[in-house]
Amino acid sequence: MNILIFGANGNIGTRVVFSLLNDGHDVKAFVHGASQLPEHELLTVVTGDVRNANDVESALSGVDVVISTLGSWGTKSKDILSTGMQVIIPVMEKAGIKRIVSLTGSGVLLPTDKVAWYDQLNPLLLKFIGPKILIDGERHMQALSKSNLDWTVLRSPVMKNGAKQGYTLRETPPLLWKRAVRDDVAQAMVDLAITNDHVKQAPFLG
Repeated sequence: MNILIFGANGNIGTRVVFSLLNDGHDVKAFVHGASQLPEHELLTVVTGDVRNANDVESALSGVDVVISTLGSWGTKSKDILSTGMQVIIPVMEKAGIKRIVSLTGSGVLLPTDKVAWYDQLNPLLLKFIGPKILIDGERHMQALSKSNLDWTVLRSPVMKNGAKQGYTLRETPPLLWKRAVRDDVAQAMVDLAITNDHVKQAPFLG
C-alpha cells in the first residue's frame, strides 16, 4: 500500500512513518521544511506547502491512503488543520483517493457526540488556553464530514512520551486528566489507515 503522510516531520508523523515502513508499506512523507527522516528504500520525502494545491496534487500521485498528522500548536496562524483540509479534500476527491485518517484533540466535540456534563470541561479549558486551536479542530472535522471521502478523525487526549501501553477506541471522550502515549496514537492512526474501520466517524482514543 502506498501511503502519504502530511506533517511527517512532527512527533506523531515521524512515528507513523517508521511504523508504516516497518510493516513494509511504501511511504510518502510530506514535509514543509528540511526533512528529519533517515533515508529508506521504501520512503519518498516530498517538500511542499499543504496550503498549495499544486504541491498537494503532486504528492498525491500514486497514493492509496492519506494520513494527516498536521498540528497547529506550533504554527503562528493556528489554523493549519482547517486550511490544509480546504486544499487536501478537493484534490483527493479529484484524484479519486477516498481514504483519509486525520488527528485532532479530544476537546473537539461534535453536535452528535453524547457527552456528560464533565466532558465539557476539556473544550471549556481549551477555549481559554487555545481558542484558535479548538476552532481549527472543529472546522477541519466539519470539512471532512461534508466531503465525499472515507474519512476517520482520531481524537486524542494530551500526549506524552513513553512505552506503548496499547489503546482502545471509544465513542465518549476520555477524562480531562487522561494522557495518551504518542506511540499508541501513531499505531492507532496506522491501524485505522489500512482498514475501513470507523469510516465517517471520529473515535476518541481511550
